[in-house]
Amino acid sequence: MKGEIRESRRRLEEGLRTLVGNIFVPEAKVFGMACGCIGFAADLRGLQGEDVDVFKEKIVTILSELSKSVGVEPEFIYARKLPGSEEVVTLTARELCEHCKREFAGSKASPRPDIVVLKKRR
Repeated sequence: MKGEIRESRRRLEEGLRTLVGNIFVPEAKVFGMACGCIGFAADLRGLQGEDVDVFKEKIVTILSELSKSVGVEPEFIYARKLPGSEEVVTLTARELCEHCKREFAGSKASPRPDIVVLKKRR
């Protein structure tokens, strides 16, 4: 698993640099939440909200592929912005637990103001 996470971090950084230029991905991780969700997340420097809007589909494709490579089925993909700014600090792909599947199923809005939903399982 360690090798897959390292490789995923590198591939995400390269993919984002190809799309938007000077991006740094200092950290990537696989996580488990108390509710039961699992996910793949990467911390970023240099990505802006406008970049995410323009390259949304390509970012979703990259994150979907990378999360699957570490055993996470990407049902909910989102970008988290630094509150009060357009700087995107994290990209996350989550495999939702049963509770969160029900919670997110009917919601059209983002769960929080700093979250930009890129893909949501319907």
